[in-house]
Amino acid sequence: MIDFLVYDKLLIFGLLIFSFLIGFILIKGISKIYTFIAKKIPLHNEIKKYFYFPSWFLISILIFSIASSAINFKLENSDYIITKTIQILYVLFFGILSIRTISFLEYILNEKQPKDIADFHKRQLNTQLKIIKSITTAIISVICMALIFLSFSSLKSLGSTILTSAGIIGIIAGFAAQKTLNLLFAGIQIAISQPIKIGDVLIVEGEWGTVEEITLTYVVLKIWDLRRLVIPINYFVEKSFQNWTKTSTQLLGTVYIYLDYSIDIEKLRKALNDILNSTPLWDKFASGIQVTDANDKTMQVRALVSAKNSSDLWNLRCLVREKLIEYIKNEAPQSLPKIRNIVYLEEK
Repeated sequence: MIDFLVYDKLLIFGLLIFSFLIGFILIKGISKIYTFIAKKIPLHNEIKKYFYFPSWFLISILIFSIASSAINFKLENSDYIITKTIQILYVLFFGILSIRTISFLEYILNEKQPKDIADFHKRQLNTQLKIIKSITTAIISVICMALIFLSFSSLKSLGSTILTSAGIIGIIAGFAAQKTLNLLFAGIQIAISQPIKIGDVLIVEGEWGTVEEITLTYVVLKIWDLRRLVIPINYFVEKSFQNWTKTSTQLLGTVYIYLDYSIDIEKLRKALNDILNSTPLWDKFASGIQVTDANDKTMQVRALVSAKNSSDLWNLRCLVREKLIEYIKNEAPQSLPKIRNIVYLEEK
């Protein structure tokens, strides 16, 4: 009798594996047929990409249901085991299908944006969609786990025991989950108020970088030297930081040069205009030369420039600094910083 029980359990498990293997073969064939007949359907490749796995899962469940009903098992509770297995598989299927559908909708909403929309608005929508997707995926996963546990009577009794002492456990869970809930609500607040977006340029803890990833609990900042700074998401709700691209990617930058009083400022202004007009890094928004400070030896000259984003601005500032130094060295070397000494000669 024991041999029959073990045999039936192994048979059910083997039948499940067999069903998924047959389902894999069938979905391969269906996929090829779909690719052939759906060439004119919009987004047919994306539909295949996002719903290939759920389709395979559903076909395998149907094969397992049909095959298990056709076999006469000797195990007394075989119907119960098979029914519970099918229930769990369907719960997993609807969870996978829901998550894949959300991912598909995220892709469509990103792709359907107008081509002429500003990069700022693209990043804004992308950030909102990713955070909403993370929240809904977490909710769906919890619901699926709850449905699977509730399908077993033994786990129901365990749930009743937990509910009996809900007061004490609720207080303990509240303290234990305080930081997690704080991060979760901070993530929701970030999605709504949007102090940061994917692609924003930030200065955080003295580090300059671009927001690469936003999750429910942390933000990944890609530093200029390719390091990654991982920051808890509640940091951006509780502390101050610099966002260089909050409303626009356009930025102003300065280049400081120290020169002798003999420099011709008007010629220097013309040299700056020639430099800016020769490079696509300048967005033609702002430029100028001003003397911003002076001491007993030199004067401080500031060149103001602008660019469409932080990367272009950095390269433009370096270019302007190099070209101005080159101009001064070649055209006005007498205006380089110098120290003057006055020597008094006594008459003999």
